[in-house]
Amino acid sequence: MNLLKTYSTIILFFLTTVFSFSKSENSLKGNVVDATNNQPLSYVNIGVIDTRLGTISSINGNFELYLNGEVNREAIVRFSYLGYETQDFTVGQLLKKENIQIALKEDAFALAIIEVRSEPTRFKKIGTRNTATKIYNNFPINRQPNQNLGSSVGRRFNIGKRNAYLENFNFHISANNFDEIRFRVNVFSIKNGRPDKNLNAKDLIITIEDKAKGWVAVDLKSQNIRLEEDVIIALEWIYHSEKGGTLSLPMNIPAMGTHFYKYGSQNQWKRFLGMSTAMYLEYSY
Repeated sequence: MNLLKTYSTIILFFLTTVFSFSKSENSLKGNVVDATNNQPLSYVNIGVIDTRLGTISSINGNFELYLNGEVNREAIVRFSYLGYETQDFTVGQLLKKENIQIALKEDAFALAIIEVRSEPTRFKKIGTRNTATKIYNNFPINRQPNQNLGSSVGRRFNIGKRNAYLENFNFHISANNFDEIRFRVNVFSIKNGRPDKNLNAKDLIITIEDKAKGWVAVDLKSQNIRLEEDVIIALEWIYHSEKGGTLSLPMNIPAMGTHFYKYGSQNQWKRFLGMSTAMYLEYSY
């Protein structure tokens, strides 16, 4: 009975965090470009640090970040993108700009180290493959379009082998009525039990069309990620077509796993033990 009440509290907290949003009072509109060639940067993470207020730049680099009464002029808005230097501004600084254009510089120290892979001898699958559940992770918020872009869900994978290479990541979509959606797959090292450094060699974008549902396989071999410890893999929602309003992944409670979610591009990660979305990882060693 106590266990049931505990999980009920967790679910209620999760759903409240995902769906409770104050009515926006202001917004910041602008675009993000490459500082060297002035070309637009797609799918940049934008948000007020440690809050649920966040979004993702469009394919043309444009963005609109909603603000609410909880945010003051000294709050920090962060712009971050894999392979580029992060930039921070106060809300007050951005509100003073007539035309907000953020130019990000490439990070010279973010170049991936390419390793020669040895021929694997064994392959293993780990994770959660059960999709027969009545509990779901729901992404869309209809009242504020694009405001929840940048939200992420993921889980920890216990590798338990050294010199393991990631082969494929698989996740399940239980409901989807969008003509097109896009996810970014992020692979993280772990620090203090939560996602830390992004291990991707480059952005890994997955496009799903025609309201497709079911299992989605993501090839990770191009990332050339070799692991010597456990890893967290997360799905980040970065784009949706105009038509649609339903997108969910099956959630298993209880489950042998650790579930993570982040609501907002620059928010903190939340962690729940004994929970997992339907995700599994294939690796070799």
